[in-house]
Amino acid sequence: MLDPLWRRRALDGLAQPFDLIVLGGGITGCGIFLDASQRGLRVLLLERGDIASGTSSRSSKLIHGGLRYLKRLQLHVTRQAVRERDLMLAVDPHLVWPIRFLYLVYSGARPPAWQMEIGLQVYDRLNRGRRHHRRLPTEELLASAPGVATAGLQTTFAYGDAVTDDARLTLAVAATGTGYGGYLLTRAELEDGLRTTAGRLSGVRFRDQETGEVHTARASLVVNATGAWVDLVRHRLGISGARVRPSRGSHLIFASDRLPITEAVTLPSPDDGRPVFFIPHPEGVLAGTTDLFHTGDLDDPRPSPEEVGYLLRAAQTAFPGRQIGADDVRGAFAGVRPIVDTGAASPSAASREEALWDEEGLLSVAGGKLTTWRAIAEEVVDHALRFLPSERAREASPCATAGTTVGALAPPDLAERLQTVQGIAPDVAAGLARRLGGLSWLAGAVARSPSELHPLLDGTDLTAAEVRVHLRHGAVVHLEDLLLRRARFGLWDPAAARALVPRLAPLFQEELAWTADRWDRETESAAGALAAWTPEGVR
Repeated sequence: MLDPLWRRRALDGLAQPFDLIVLGGGITGCGIFLDASQRGLRVLLLERGDIASGTSSRSSKLIHGGLRYLKRLQLHVTRQAVRERDLMLAVDPHLVWPIRFLYLVYSGARPPAWQMEIGLQVYDRLNRGRRHHRRLPTEELLASAPGVATAGLQTTFAYGDAVTDDARLTLAVAATGTGYGGYLLTRAELEDGLRTTAGRLSGVRFRDQETGEVHTARASLVVNATGAWVDLVRHRLGISGARVRPSRGSHLIFASDRLPITEAVTLPSPDDGRPVFFIPHPEGVLAGTTDLFHTGDLDDPRPSPEEVGYLLRAAQTAFPGRQIGADDVRGAFAGVRPIVDTGAASPSAASREEALWDEEGLLSVAGGKLTTWRAIAEEVVDHALRFLPSERAREASPCATAGTTVGALAPPDLAERLQTVQGIAPDVAAGLARRLGGLSWLAGAVARSPSELHPLLDGTDLTAAEVRVHLRHGAVVHLEDLLLRRARFGLWDPAAARALVPRLAPLFQEELAWTADRWDRETESAAGALAAWTPEGVR
């Protein structure tokens, strides 16, 4: 939950210097923000767009160790990720939930079944024996994945991992950081840096995109956690060279009734044999992913027609009886990974380990995974303490994020409780619990009439009461923030998102005091943003 006056509080806080200024509101930047705030440091997080508006809302949404990293002997990455996955499953069950993967091996596949068995045995050991893989009978496979291809199927391995809503997780981390005293400001465009007479960075100058005003913020250290934009920020601050080589991962969205799977399915692409996954979520099925070096626009990455064709052919091959066609693609989106440039010939061969380096008072971090955000943040803040005045570094507490729940913790049966206590319909209660967690109880409190707890649009579970909670406590600044990263209809069902827009106008006008002119500008901007998540936006 964010204070409704969070922006004003951050702007007022600029009067005093900070220990750290963190640039970037993705999962890495928000993790650093939380870690440093919890240690008692005075921290400002600046984000050019919305929280999680970059890669952290465009990921595969997996919280996993990464079986494919074992193939390249990246044991440290896998071991760390498995540890962090298990930690989140224990501490943040309202944000991260377990899922079983079914890995299908066909005759002549690479790697063959015996190599997969060895890899899964190693994965079991890294899991400390808590999640043993096993071979699955075909009838059990078909019960979980009706229509999946069985011709030539040699065996099916089942093993456990986890998934999340990446944007919701990132916002929860950011909100928890503000609860520990951190200052958060989105729509803050970096202009340039402030420097000491010795030439080291001592702060930044940025433009508030909501007002056009230029502000300065001073700090002992500036942390560049902007992901794929790390080099662009370095260049803007007068530091030359390139350290990151972005890679693009594209995904398709299918309706659950077209691919009615209940467990995640992984099988080889018919094009090149790379593993392609199909992951069921309450809102639909996510298919992915590609892995290509990205040379286009970082701010608006789109899947290419070739990538869409690649994933569509995989779906058609995996589920031949479902007769999947291009018209079944409900959504399509791409994200850009911040891979540290090590000279690897392909993104898949590049290490996912993080790297950090100091240049003239700018501490940059790149690499890593969604799963390892907490461990990376701990490493960065530990390193940052070396650059703070000794008295401030001594006063900082040790890292405590390993025992910190982020966001509003909710019981597993929250949806049932909402039904019982507030009389909310089952589908609406499930949507509230999934998207708001413990804040779901506020929906009943802010509803202005019983009708505000009924769906705004047939076929959806979004209510006016839920929208009011997002607008008051979800750091929503623009319409696209709600559509793409809070309620997320822009991801799972772009057509429904477009149909919802006219019904949202009175809520934004009442909660945020938007004028008719402001609404017109917002709807035009949101339409452009939504295009990047639709099949029509592929380019």
